Amino acid sequence: MSADLLSVLQTIAQDNYKGLKPTDLCFGTVTQADPVAVQLEGTMQPIPSAAIVLCDSVRARSVTVTDSDGDSVTVPLSEALQAGERVVMLRCAQGQRFVVLSRA
Repeated sequence: MSADLLSVLQTIAQDNYKGLKPTDLCFGTVTQADPVAVQLEGTMQPIPSAAIVLCDSVRARSVTVTDSDGDSVTVPLSEALQAGERVVMLRCAQGQRFVVLSRA
């Protein structure tokens, strides 16, 4: 009898955990570059920038390099997201936060 009860409790706990969706991979399209807003596939409203976390791979980054003559040159490493670009995101905290991982 106690084994059946334990099995039922484990099933309930697993179903509850699956229902929380702690993380989920999703795709979207950048609708606005500054501040960033992303439209998820199948949703009506874009995600506001307050709910979006950008990884370094989708941020504008550059480095300044000095050559042997002492001249400094700025070299771009990656460009900022632009409107219309597709992105791969991780949905976190039951859809309250979205981490933009990379361009699709």
